[in-house]
Amino acid sequence: MFEIIEDTVGRHDFLLTPCSSDTFRIIYGHEHPHRGCFGNLEAALKEFGITGDEIPTAFNVFMNVVVNGETGELKVDPPKSKAGDYIIVKAEMDLIIGLTACSAEQSNNYSFKPIHYQIISP
Repeated sequence: MFEIIEDTVGRHDFLLTPCSSDTFRIIYGHEHPHRGCFGNLEAALKEFGITGDEIPTAFNVFMNVVVNGETGELKVDPPKSKAGDYIIVKAEMDLIIGLTACSAEQSNNYSFKPIHYQIISP
């Protein structure tokens, strides 16, 4: 679907699904959770006729998920990326892509930063 052309970090994740309001309610104990990345993607992709049940596991760019080789437990470690790091991907077919920034307060040290992206047409 796409090819990674350049990647200054080399550590990304395909294991974790996007967090949802249920994630924040169950895992983080929020009584009135926000919609999370799943809700953000669901809202953005709705205009294309894509429903929540059709949203696959995300390509979590720069997310550093570690798997314990003995227990199989997943752990989210701080990203290995730093300011100025980037990934360049080339679409090999027409794609509909949704972007969202992690909205888990604990994963972001309670600070949020915008995602900067650029679409380059040939």
